[in-house]
Amino acid sequence: MGRTEYILKRTGLALVSMWVVATIVFLMFRLIPGDPTAVVADPGMSAEARQRLVERFGLEEPLYVQYYHYMTNLVQGDLGMSYHRGDTVLSLLIPAMINTLALMLTAVILAYLIGPFIGAILAWNRNTTLDTVGIGSILIFYAAPVFWVGMLGIMVFSFQLQILPSGGLSSGGAPSGVRERFLSRDFLWHLALPLTVTTLYYLTTPALIMRNNMIDVLNEDFIQMAKAEGIAERAIMYKHAARNALLPVLHYWALSVGFAFGGSVVIETVFSWPGVGRLMWQAVLNFDYPLAQGAFLMIAFMIITMNLLADLLSVYLDPRIKEGHQ
Repeated sequence: MGRTEYILKRTGLALVSMWVVATIVFLMFRLIPGDPTAVVADPGMSAEARQRLVERFGLEEPLYVQYYHYMTNLVQGDLGMSYHRGDTVLSLLIPAMINTLALMLTAVILAYLIGPFIGAILAWNRNTTLDTVGIGSILIFYAAPVFWVGMLGIMVFSFQLQILPSGGLSSGGAPSGVRERFLSRDFLWHLALPLTVTTLYYLTTPALIMRNNMIDVLNEDFIQMAKAEGIAERAIMYKHAARNALLPVLHYWALSVGFAFGGSVVIETVFSWPGVGRLMWQAVLNFDYPLAQGAFLMIAFMIITMNLLADLLSVYLDPRIKEGHQ
């Protein structure tokens, strides 16, 4: 399979996956028990008034008609109105997505800057005390549930030491400007703890991958030749070994961004971070179908998109695809 065919195939599969996810989300939020009008209806509202409310949101129509309108609006970028908040879903999701990007994307970028560096050092010092302690620490953060580490961090740094806030985006109300929201000292103070916990969790994968890849590279003949030529160890480690071991790590970066958005529900709930994940959780609790659907779709589409990006990136990293073999 050539490069162009591979790209077209992966893109087509991503579009089909998005359609399947959108269909599942539509059915899932309509088959769960509960009355969605209960969150907007007055308890003293008459049956006729409640029926008019149902008709207003199109809930009296057959399921296939609702599905047709749902897909048509989705293609047009219309995610509907929030039952609980009274605003358009898109107007609620956009600022929440920006908050999620500020936390999760930053954490993944830091993880893939720090993780490969740690993995390279451990591989270069393999079978030493540093390697043993390093691998043990990485495996602990990899295996420990991120919500448990988050609550532990809140207990230590927020409640006992009282040096970092336990949650939220700012001390007061939501800042109006971008500069005040994301570049202020108060924002960075609130970001510190959730960012540290999230980064520690996501750096484990690139660190382990980098260590294993680099150990294989260190056994290659060109590394032995470089040592025989008297090249400095630091130059061999970074310019020769680490550079060749880094390519597979780059492939996993896009996947990790997608997984980070999927895991944002847990992180944002623990730290009361006003992102898409927490917004989706609150919408589910309130039976706010349009908002829950929109948040779920945004997370799912981001995961699918980043998986597609990883596949397309492999076109330039995998020689077999370059040569037309798959």
